Order: sequence, then structure tokens, then C-alpha cells
Amino acid sequence: MKKYRRYHGVICLLFTVLFGICLFGACVSQTPPISEGAAPASPAKAGTTTVPNEHLPPGDGLDTPAFAGIPIEAKNYLKTLAAAFRNADKEFIISQGEAQYEKELRPQYDEEVYLALLYRAGSQNGDSEWESPHVYGPDITRLQYKEIRAIEYIEWEETGPMLDIKGRFHLKNGETLPCRIVLVWRLTEPKILGERP
Repeated sequence: MKKYRRYHGVICLLFTVLFGICLFGACVSQTPPISEGAAPASPAKAGTTTVPNEHLPPGDGLDTPAFAGIPIEAKNYLKTLAAAFRNADKEFIISQGEAQYEKELRPQYDEEVYLALLYRAGSQNGDSEWESPHVYGPDITRLQYKEIRAIEYIEWEETGPMLDIKGRFHLKNGETLPCRIVLVWRLTEPKILGERP
């Protein structure tokens, strides 16, 4: 009887070891192999999805060599403005007109036309691509702040107390719209001088 119990204990131990080996083998076989030189993939959090890079808003362009020499105060302002467009901060976006410009033009136009004039969007930006006559009727460029994913600055030029910055709006429908910001940046706080009809 003692002999039987001893064999029974050994057999149970063997089954336990074999079961553990099989379980370990199953776990290992479910892990994808890592090719040599490749970093292991980090596990995704439950409920998250990976967004492809082409769906992310473009950068503001201020870290490119074209903006290496821009005054730091103006650069900081443009970064703040870019963040306001990314976050659809209507109050900030619409309040950036130089005081006299805002006083004269804002009451004359609806919000979308005023924003197009302020940021010289589309036909108001003076780019040869958009050299159509300024028609302030139904065909005027209208700028809806909610339709903008991001603003990207392309180049700048200093003319007296102002900076002339060319850029483009990246819209949510995938299109781009040229814009031009004339920044009066040597004031107490920088402000934008928009287009006048």
C-alpha cells in the first residue's frame, strides 16, 4: 500500500509538471516573435485607437528654418494663435484685431466675413493664386472658425513695426486656404491688422 501511495505521488507530480509546461508553451506561442533589431510593440490601452499620422493636424511651422530669426515675442504670440485655432477658441480668435480696425470693421460684417478679412483668408490674402478682385458680396471668402483644423505659418517678413506672415489654414474637409497675418507686434500686446474693403 505504501508503495502504491509513493507511485501515486510521483505520478501526480509528473502530471502537474507536464500541465505547467503545456500551459507555459501555449502562452509563449501566442506572443508574436520580435524580429532582430526591432523594438517590442507597446501594448495598447483598452478602448483606444491608433490615429494615423495623416489625420493629425499639421505643425504650426514655427520650428522650421524659415522662422529661425523671428522675434521671440512674435513667435510666442503666433504659437498662442495656432493653439487657439486648433482648440477652436472663438473668443481669442475673433478678438485679435488691432483696436481701431476692430472698432471700424467688426460692426459692419457678420462673424465669418470679419474673420476672413482679419486673417486675410482666400481672396483677401494678396497671393497671386487668389488675385481675384475684392468683391464684398455673396462671393466673398467666409471663414468659419469651427471648420479649421490648424493654421500653418510658411514665411514672414518684417516691414517697419509690422510682421507680414504668410500661411495656410488646414480645413476639416481636407482642403487648405491661404491666409496672411499682418501683425502689429510692438504694441503692449500684439494685434492683427486685417484687410480693408
